[in-house]
Amino acid sequence: MLSAERETIRRLHSDADPTEARLLTAVYVSLKTHPCVVLSGRAGAGKAALVQHLTTALVGSDSGQFIRIGSAQWAAQSGQREYYRDLHTRFGDSQLSEVLSEAQSPQGAGKLYFVLFDGLAPDELFHYLHERFHLLPVDPTSLAVPENVLFIATVHQPSGLSDRDAALLSQAHQINVTAYRRLLPPLPPPPVGLQRAMIRDAVHDVVVARDRLRLIFGGVQLPHLRPSSHISGFLRWSGLSPDTTLNSDMWLFLANSFDRYGNGLFIADPVRNLQAAYDIRMVQRVMARLDPANAALRPELARAVGC
Repeated sequence: MLSAERETIRRLHSDADPTEARLLTAVYVSLKTHPCVVLSGRAGAGKAALVQHLTTALVGSDSGQFIRIGSAQWAAQSGQREYYRDLHTRFGDSQLSEVLSEAQSPQGAGKLYFVLFDGLAPDELFHYLHERFHLLPVDPTSLAVPENVLFIATVHQPSGLSDRDAALLSQAHQINVTAYRRLLPPLPPPPVGLQRAMIRDAVHDVVVARDRLRLIFGGVQLPHLRPSSHISGFLRWSGLSPDTTLNSDMWLFLANSFDRYGNGLFIADPVRNLQAAYDIRMVQRVMARLDPANAALRPELARAVGC
């Protein structure tokens, strides 16, 4: 019998090819680790479709637990640009306040709520991710959101970023989407308990993360970890040295790549799952060090881990 999280992964992988399955799992594990994920990639790469598939698998399509906040860039064509931008931002803030209120109510207990910031401009992302919710830079001690509210931002290939915006995005859990073409699979409504399991089983304490991994692998030492040959080759080619530090964020990501029973979410085999999770997190680290204007490198790096 599958655990609740393994059932979630089965639903995510329905009709998906191996690349799509790994990409969806990477987003899921990233959201378990930190409540905000940034999906980067060119316009039309399928980022919004990926989010729709993820949320449908977890909360269903008609639950009212998913909202989309769009960009106000359309206001740039108006003679009253600042007026309409302010109006748009206040409407978005009102939507978010309603979601946060419901998530913290007794009726929202055990439910997941997803917020998609869809194609926002860098200054709009700065408002929501930094000024409003303190989601970036990543600091678990300063989060201003309930644990059952998760945020996904889609960003088209970033270029011409200010130093402030580039620094902010460099600290995100960033995943590059190159070409997500999967159609929404027919799924029954999610079984009771899947959302509660994701909330309950997410590890946010590094001591708990280490204990979970030591229990899975039966000792103090983890299996030896180093970047896969594809990632190492990319790093040599781009002139970057690998950051292999097992810091708190890496411990949390590795632990969250397993369910509470020690089953791998990327791959059933624990050792191979650990390596897959390590490679994904290494890619996120490398993306943070790439020049935002050099968008061509990002798809190559994502393909190095099968995404």
